[in-house]
Amino acid sequence: MKSKETRKRKSGFNPNRTCYLTADGKYYCYERWDDDAKCVVTQRLEVGKDLSLELTIMLDESDHGMDLQDRYEGELRDPLFDAKVNSYKADPDNEDAVDPWDTLADKGGSPEDELFAEPEPENPQAEQARRVIDEECTESQQDFFFEHFGKGTPLEEMRQAEAEQTGKLPSSAAMTNRKNKIIDKVAKSFGVERVKRHKYPKKD
Repeated sequence: MKSKETRKRKSGFNPNRTCYLTADGKYYCYERWDDDAKCVVTQRLEVGKDLSLELTIMLDESDHGMDLQDRYEGELRDPLFDAKVNSYKADPDNEDAVDPWDTLADKGGSPEDELFAEPEPENPQAEQARRVIDEECTESQQDFFFEHFGKGTPLEEMRQAEAEQTGKLPSSAAMTNRKNKIIDKVAKSFGVERVKRHKYPKKD
């Protein structure tokens, strides 16, 4: 196994994780509590010296799986409800403030009904689209999908972020092409073609 394999990490920055592989692939870091210093410190393990390449790659793949899981869960969250919760927590002494969780309707039913209820079947089309993303898209396409379609990040914002990370600013057309390639894969699985936008002639 060549050392350069650790240069390309699968995982990305995730504030929910206390462990990560550095961007250059040289160190695997994790946060721990230091009793002497009475604070959280970052422990760095050098890849190839303190930690084997094989174990490093396994840890990075595990981190990547956690990132994807967080993204799946993020897709199901209601941003408006989260904003209300954050607003409530920001000013807990406000007597007129109402905890958003208290406004959710109680659908009743016993705990047994909830525990043993049959899960609702997933929409077959959504299931097929998810399979295409998971099995037929590259990792970069999956990251692109979750960032743009999952988190709703505009293409221009993603373009600028990539420029900051790599030092190269991709063209707007390149970002649109990446998006279209993903849509084309999903559309092909349904036996249809992506609706293409017409180019209108420029006015003189």
